[in-house]
Amino acid sequence: MRFLFSLFAGVVLATEGALSPLADDALVAPPQAPTITFGQLTTSFVPAGEVLGAATEPQPTPIPTPTPRPTRKKTFTIAILGDSMIDTLGPDVPALKSKLSSLYPGINFQLLNYGVGGTNIDYGIERLTGNYTYLGEQKPPLVSQKPDIVVIESFGYNPYSFDEGALDKHWLAMAKIVDTLRANIPGVKIIVAATIAPDAKTFGDGAAGVSFSAEDKWKRVDVIKKYLDNAVRFAKSQGLPLADAFHPSLGSDGNGKETYINQGDHIHYSDAGRNLMAQKITDAITANRLLE
Repeated sequence: MRFLFSLFAGVVLATEGALSPLADDALVAPPQAPTITFGQLTTSFVPAGEVLGAATEPQPTPIPTPTPRPTRKKTFTIAILGDSMIDTLGPDVPALKSKLSSLYPGINFQLLNYGVGGTNIDYGIERLTGNYTYLGEQKPPLVSQKPDIVVIESFGYNPYSFDEGALDKHWLAMAKIVDTLRANIPGVKIIVAATIAPDAKTFGDGAAGVSFSAEDKWKRVDVIKKYLDNAVRFAKSQGLPLADAFHPSLGSDGNGKETYINQGDHIHYSDAGRNLMAQKITDAITANRLLE
């Protein structure tokens, strides 16, 4: 397939190293139709202030009142496009809405979650201009909502199922999303996001319908990290605002930090991970003055 994207006229693709040779079925497990949105997944945590049943008195930390920031209008629509790593942020993306509302009091934010579990970036492109159904709910094309800001997550947790040229194809797919948004929504602001890092030691443990060997976990995580890094480099090369939760969530051993990962399925977010992702998107909005 030939790709002709205006964004990349004269731009040399940046791909650092080839992916580990994997069989097609080594990267992506056979698709299984979900029965609930990934955003409804929950897990049990030890409440703050309790250690193995021994209650302690948590000390409240004073929360400074943020200085209200100016905005160019009173209502904003923000759409977030991705796979289950966006779906798990939940309907109306409450963590992000809460952070934005605290910084911009009195401003109305409409948050549109365009995350679909188990789908790669090609299906993300389709959802920009086409209707689709997810878990029985009809969804309109993203561009029809005319959002002020669109956050494009990497789709790194659902990579292409081949190695040679895959990162180049991913780079071009991200370019096509940017071009499509700009062609259909004049003046749209675009953020590229890289979600939290996975952990090769525990990846997928507890997730329904999957059982990965230690070697398979390592291979999958290695590929995911390459895609997350590819998204970061894409954003920087194009001068696009970046919400990078990948590098802050990466431990010194090269694995994702446990605190940010759901301990029920060891793939998606813990509450701390969801909060980190929301914070990085908020930081990208404020640092680039996208509402002002």
